[in-house]
Amino acid sequence: MKKIAFIVRGNLKDPDKFRSNISKYFQGEFDVYLKFTRRSGHAIQIVEELMEQGLDYLVGVGGDGTFSEVVNGYMLAPPEDRERTVLAAFPRGSGNDFSRSAGKVQSMEHLYNLIKSGATMPLDLVEARYSENGEEKVRYYDNSFDIGLGGLVCQFMNSSGKTWGSTFTYYYNILRSFLLFKRIPVELTSDEFHFQGRVLLIVLNNGRYFGSGLGIAPGARLDDGKVNVVIARKVNILQFLFYTSLLRKAKRIPLGEVFYHEVSKCTLSSPKKDCPIEMDGEVVGNVPIHIQVIKHAARIIKIENPSE
Repeated sequence: MKKIAFIVRGNLKDPDKFRSNISKYFQGEFDVYLKFTRRSGHAIQIVEELMEQGLDYLVGVGGDGTFSEVVNGYMLAPPEDRERTVLAAFPRGSGNDFSRSAGKVQSMEHLYNLIKSGATMPLDLVEARYSENGEEKVRYYDNSFDIGLGGLVCQFMNSSGKTWGSTFTYYYNILRSFLLFKRIPVELTSDEFHFQGRVLLIVLNNGRYFGSGLGIAPGARLDDGKVNVVIARKVNILQFLFYTSLLRKAKRIPLGEVFYHEVSKCTLSSPKKDCPIEMDGEVVGNVPIHIQVIKHAARIIKIENPSE
């Protein structure tokens, strides 16, 4: 009997209904593991332990942060265990940007039908090495990474409620960050190109979206062995608002201060100590940071029509 594990963010709405739907579609046909997280980082620990059971399917239920923790727990398992396991993101969070590129699971019935179809696709993961409180850390991200303005937005998002909805809250905190953030000196070194200068934002995305549906990295693909690099040297509030419609459609911004590249690995550094780093919706560590794409590090359930 195949094994499937659901890692669910602890504040999921109507958990009893969720349990009932799992039983309806999976119980009896699969060995089912259902775990709810209780704190930040808990999903990593849960997944690391569950991977020892020899999982066939591993489903992260929540937002981008939950799925990112699932990915990091998955990467702690031996290669032979990872090769057996297929990942899936079941979006129930505020941003759900990974699912905008990979495709969105609409319901438990949809997930069941996708699993029964057997279709999968490769997924690149990105290894990031950086320091935190003087200790070297290794973390993997599946979707987004940026330094600069995005890190400040993330800090504001993590400390504010979403009474007015996630999209409004994101835009409010983006505009708030534009008013407060001062450009930072950054150096990016890679085999493909070199950049040094003051920036508003540098993005190294595996997926196309961040910030609750902003298609910042239109050239990004989840399985091409590269990250899409976007460097914004100078962009003001009015320009951001004017080009928001293009960002929502994952189109390039036609500004001379915005540059697009691709790299498979690079190093980012800055003389500025307070340099916010955002990775899959979480603020982590400090520069310098070393980025390397691990091509086809995992497999995910294939969804034919990714949401735009």
